[in-house]
Amino acid sequence: MKSKSIILNLLTLTAVAAFSGCGTTSGYKQADKTGEGIADFREAIVNGKKAIDDTMKSLDQVAVSATSNPRKAFEQYSKNVDKLESAANDARKCSQDMKEQGKAYFAQWEKQMADVKNPDIRNLAMERKTKLQAAFDSIRQLAEPLKAQFDPWMSNLKDLQKYLANDLTIAGVDAAKPLFTKTEAEGREVQKSMDALVAELNTVAAAITPAKAK
Repeated sequence: MKSKSIILNLLTLTAVAAFSGCGTTSGYKQADKTGEGIADFREAIVNGKKAIDDTMKSLDQVAVSATSNPRKAFEQYSKNVDKLESAANDARKCSQDMKEQGKAYFAQWEKQMADVKNPDIRNLAMERKTKLQAAFDSIRQLAEPLKAQFDPWMSNLKDLQKYLANDLTIAGVDAAKPLFTKTEAEGREVQKSMDALVAELNTVAAAITPAKAK
């Protein structure tokens, strides 16, 4: 009877460990964290796109008000340039946080799968991990070109700010109008790249995180 009791106790402890102590449910929780990181990055990109709109509108107002009083429009433009730069910094931080969450998610997945004994389940899990990791890496394939596109454009905005700060005359603004047009066109292209990245972030979030009722 005593040996039977010991066996029952061991079976009970094994069951408890299997369902509560070995991290078998933590994988999807890390997936949720990764999904939250993707959502934060997506929101930062959307905010950045709006900041571009605001900056372009204020630059237009500088041109429109050049013959009356462009001072107020220029001050607003300067504020919007600063807000856009701040939005870009937020996006960079969110991007880094998202990368760290994704790295932790896939590392945890690989670690847990190393303990799986069934080769079919292990192979299936590793196959799925490879596909999802490729999907996650696709974010970088869009984010890096966007950064390469955005950074020099942001620099041009700041250069225009410096130029206008020293020559806000009718002639000075008129001479810069071709640059206004070029800068605004490039800004629209940046926004298109942002839209593509947001669409990809939506796709990857849906692929990685479990469904949740709204």
